[in-house]
Amino acid sequence: MFKSDGLLGCRALDNSTEPTALPFADNKGTRIHYETHGNGEPLLLIMGYGLSSDAWTPLLPLLAGYQAIIFDNRGTGQSGPPGDDFTLHTLGGDAAAVLDDIGVTRAHVMGLSMGGMIAQAMAIDHPDRVATLVLGCTSPAPIRFMGDPEAGIQLFQGTMLMGSDPDAALDILIPLVFSNEFLRENPSIRDLARLIVGQAKLSDDAALAMMRAFGDISKGTMFDVSDRLGEIAVPTLVQHGTADRLVPVEAGRYIAEHIPGAEYQEFEGAGHVYSMERPAEAFPRVLGFLAAHPISPGALAERSRSA
Repeated sequence: MFKSDGLLGCRALDNSTEPTALPFADNKGTRIHYETHGNGEPLLLIMGYGLSSDAWTPLLPLLAGYQAIIFDNRGTGQSGPPGDDFTLHTLGGDAAAVLDDIGVTRAHVMGLSMGGMIAQAMAIDHPDRVATLVLGCTSPAPIRFMGDPEAGIQLFQGTMLMGSDPDAALDILIPLVFSNEFLRENPSIRDLARLIVGQAKLSDDAALAMMRAFGDISKGTMFDVSDRLGEIAVPTLVQHGTADRLVPVEAGRYIAEHIPGAEYQEFEGAGHVYSMERPAEAFPRVLGFLAAHPISPGALAERSRSA
């Protein structure tokens, strides 16, 4: 059990909420595996770099009251390979394809880390599909808002080891994503992290493709929506830890300042995975935000007709 506030523990992976289906969506020939959990307004959850949708499992009990929709980004879990057209905008299209397959017209969308970048791309490219946004520990432009360069290298190195040597991977990754204080108080977090890493099923090609999606010097391309944040016209909540080594807190502040009307919550001293370090602070704010911005009855009725 985490000492920080006692809401999460390794047993959370034994979540009793069973998925209602194990189908695949299709986006231009790439199969995207997804699951739905619970009932209520649809809440699409987008995971970050190198992890499958299983990484959401410990957090699902904290999102009770919503139909949680989780999916494996291409290249992870049971979804198809990255393919040639691998960009974060492509992954935003995958997310929209998942909603299409379920018959959901509009959903609340929550993305963490790289998942938050995908959520931003989705809100810009598919604005009619997004009812609200929750953006956690993320950036509008990972090259422009670069934290510790060594941390980025270590992230890639650790991720590449997840399949062949999980313990070596954790030795690298755990200090990157959790604050030192949290690790001192919660040494058992390694057990939960080992389970999550073991379920990622990330190929080396996918890890490299994801890193290149952030920025590819050889092609002169990079993900950067910093000048398009003003196009996002849905209620938005931004959350960020001040001790985030991978994505500097300035990136979260920038997002909140440039999306019209965005709300902002900062976690002093929390690392990249603030959602596990401070669940008692983070998730009540998320649930209150979602409750304050319900999806219109008309959109839900249209979803029911298409189901």
